[in-house]
Amino acid sequence: MNTNEAKFILQARRPDGRDDAQALFSEALAQAARDPVLTGWLAREQAFDSAVVSRLREVGPPPGLRDAILAGARMQRRTPWWQTGRTLALAASLTLFFGLGVFWNGLRSGPGAEQLALGVMAEMGSPEHAPLALGGRGALKTILADARFRLAAGIPLDFAALKAGGCRSVTIAGRELLEVCFVREGVGEMHLYIARRDDFGDAGFEAKPRFHEEGNLAAVTWADSRLAYVMVSDAGVDALHAVL
Repeated sequence: MNTNEAKFILQARRPDGRDDAQALFSEALAQAARDPVLTGWLAREQAFDSAVVSRLREVGPPPGLRDAILAGARMQRRTPWWQTGRTLALAASLTLFFGLGVFWNGLRSGPGAEQLALGVMAEMGSPEHAPLALGGRGALKTILADARFRLAAGIPLDFAALKAGGCRSVTIAGRELLEVCFVREGVGEMHLYIARRDDFGDAGFEAKPRFHEEGNLAAVTWADSRLAYVMVSDAGVDALHAVL
């Protein structure tokens, strides 16, 4: 089994692990354990699936739907077709279907801050995570190392210049991010991921920082008019506050 075959199989795997004992899935999981790239891909897929499941749990039927269906079933006289229980159920199903379609397309076409933070934290924990440089370069290195500088106040960065300068590039949720790592005295190592703000439309990025936690990692997301940021640390939310 090669990497592409394993990906195809794992896309059909249910997230609760009930399929893992089957030979086909266990072979694909074994391939993922041997292949660092596939391991990282699987971690990102699982993070995305968790975000989808969390959002789907928030979707419920319209209030009073059950009573309306039961009332329609009990009626003995002929009622207009648009008031029958079957029609009401169909209308509710269509409402739910189109609502989920809008949600799904929005999630795929424009990942929000939370989804991106989960993807970055999954990438951080994958074997393929290997920052190219610690502390940035030139003036950027000086700024990031200065304990007096607060990142949320605005960072003089240019995405194209960072990329040309050799910053590590990763793709998460279909968007390109550049990673810059730095160390602040008293708070330790920070991993700053930078993306073009225009790549996300109106997908929940705000100027005000928002914090996220997953396992032993904490992340904060924020944006300005040009760029979107995710900063990750294993020192907790307090360390992120100290840098912001």
